[in-house]
Amino acid sequence: MKRDYRELKRTAAFRIMLIVAAGVMVAAASGISIALSRQAWLEEPVARPLLDLFVALVLYFLPLLVLLAFIWAFAGLPVIKEKVNGNVESLMATPLSPRDLWLGKSLAIFLPAYVISIVTTGVASLVINVSTILPSTGRFVLPLPALILGFGVNPLLFLALLLFMILFSLANNPDIALGPSFLLGFGLMIGVPIGLGMGWFDLSSWSFTLWYLLGTVVFLAVVLGFTCLLTRQNIVLSSKGS
Repeated sequence: MKRDYRELKRTAAFRIMLIVAAGVMVAAASGISIALSRQAWLEEPVARPLLDLFVALVLYFLPLLVLLAFIWAFAGLPVIKEKVNGNVESLMATPLSPRDLWLGKSLAIFLPAYVISIVTTGVASLVINVSTILPSTGRFVLPLPALILGFGVNPLLFLALLLFMILFSLANNPDIALGPSFLLGFGLMIGVPIGLGMGWFDLSSWSFTLWYLLGTVVFLAVVLGFTCLLTRQNIVLSSKGS
């Protein structure tokens, strides 16, 4: 994990991700703050559910965008390169177990992505509150269900997705994992706004957070079920193109 993380930090793609995450953070914080400050209803007590929704959108979509970007950028190609140049086969000749290799490579991508997503989301949420919501309403608006969803449940879902992609990249054909990853990513980016617009759920509600957690746990259980494929034989044969 430490080796992969050091190599990840040296890449131009990692620096680009940092710049993009910072840009998205600034755009979200400034855009929403300016938009809210121009609303005449901001100080009205009845506007509280709408403020909850604005903050919940930030808490949900910023981690989603950052984590998806890291997964799509780093989950497949680095493993393919290591399989081609023989590094994976060499690692399998050491006492390192296939699960150690799987978890190490997954965490080397997930942990920096998670930290960056937390920082960008936390800063954007605080800026929106301090600059606009707090002066107008006298309170912070940080709905607890949306906080748990954005900082805990959503990252857990994308950790499960990353584990799925790294597993198949090591033990089988990495192309197998691409379809489900794009389906999940674009499905959430499109489906959640549609569901909000249709009134099917509320991002700041406990019911949505609990259902989302249930789906995440089910998906993680499915991923763990595929660990039976994670054997030295499968990894070595996959590295040879078999």
